[in-house]
Amino acid sequence: MFSSVYGFVPPNKMTAKNPGEWQSYDITLVGRIITIVANGERVITEAQIPGLTGGAINSAEGEPGPILIQGDHGPIDYRNIVITTAK
Repeated sequence: MFSSVYGFVPPNKMTAKNPGEWQSYDITLVGRIITIVANGERVITEAQIPGLTGGAINSAEGEPGPILIQGDHGPIDYRNIVITTAK
């Protein structure tokens, strides 16, 4: 589902743009608390992710590691990805 934490946290509304238009996300994740702003609208606010997601490589969730981005409806292009650490 667009803007969800797959299988755990659904968005409170759908803000998807039409196919062929760029989507934008601002995601804040501190520990297991996540906030997602999709296309300028807050769709998840300080929700707790209840456990490891299906994409977890191991159970060391507090350690640095890869970031996985999932798309499951066909080819997806990504651009302008910026990652900053929380202060």
